[in-house]
Amino acid sequence: MTEAYLHGIPLCHGQFKASAEDFQVTELLELPVTEASQQVGEHQWLWVKKTGANTAFVAGQIAKFAGVKERDVSFSGLKDRHAITFQWFSVQLPGQALLPWNTLEHPEFEVLQAALQPKKLKIGTHRANHFVLKIRQIDDAAAFEKRWQQIIETGVPNYFGAQRFGHNGQNIEQAKRWFGGQLKRRLNRNQMGLYLSAARSFLFNQVVSERITQQRLTPEVGDAVMLRGSQSFFVVEAVDASLLERYSQGDIMLTAPLPGSDKWASSGAIAEFEQAICQQHQDLMSGLVKQRVDHARRPLLLKLQTPQLRWLAEDCAELEFTLPRGAFATSVLRELVLELNNDLSNDLNSESIQGN
Repeated sequence: MTEAYLHGIPLCHGQFKASAEDFQVTELLELPVTEASQQVGEHQWLWVKKTGANTAFVAGQIAKFAGVKERDVSFSGLKDRHAITFQWFSVQLPGQALLPWNTLEHPEFEVLQAALQPKKLKIGTHRANHFVLKIRQIDDAAAFEKRWQQIIETGVPNYFGAQRFGHNGQNIEQAKRWFGGQLKRRLNRNQMGLYLSAARSFLFNQVVSERITQQRLTPEVGDAVMLRGSQSFFVVEAVDASLLERYSQGDIMLTAPLPGSDKWASSGAIAEFEQAICQQHQDLMSGLVKQRVDHARRPLLLKLQTPQLRWLAEDCAELEFTLPRGAFATSVLRELVLELNNDLSNDLNSESIQGN
């Protein structure tokens, strides 16, 4: 299923990811202790620049250098392989001074900074990701700029990119087979987490797409709306001028479900609408319930922080913006431009960069 566009199909074409240098991602995460106190701690935190390598591969190389198991190396979020990225890793090495990380040489990554810390780096510690992206061979600069302004003003659908679903959607197919008892091999914890996440993300995308298709983009009674800058939400009991003003100002955001086994967060007609869409994929819903996955909410739309557009040539633009943790840069690109030599059935997410 092709997800709906918020602003309609883009009217211009362009090329992105011509090289890793065209996609740069910087994890926004401040060290939790000051420079003066970085001489204690059993965890060695590493600020790493990687090019053309995925996060798990780099973690494995760090573990090998440190002489530890891969489970002793952690990171806050996965970053795309086909990009230049900057992110933190941590290694648990009790009672050891900082290793000579500057001697770790590899063509695909380098350690730029190392510091001792008292705690392990956990998944989701970073608050956001900063992107610098180049779009080349733009065939209609005026249409490109017009759509960019629309995105700045209104946002884009907060879709999970295809990276979440694996090559040709294989993670979804594997999830269905697992839920249906058709997998002969035993799954480890990481594989189970991957398939559960893919199933929830797929259902979220379907609800968002249908809501956009039906143009239900303002709060309704029963909506679970999230407070800006938090994961807290409340259910709308009445729609009045005050509520609509808060929504227009961005103080509250519409959400869609990440389905699970516990109580549905929305209510009334909105809950029925969401559940009807999810029940069209009963095999996925049943599997999530059986695995006792928690129900959660995610904003329906995604707004860019500190967006900038610079023209490097008449057909080449550089975009700069920040996205909250868990958002996908390809959700922005998908609304902005059609990729050259790529039909709509393939869409723009063959290699998505996630702000995870």
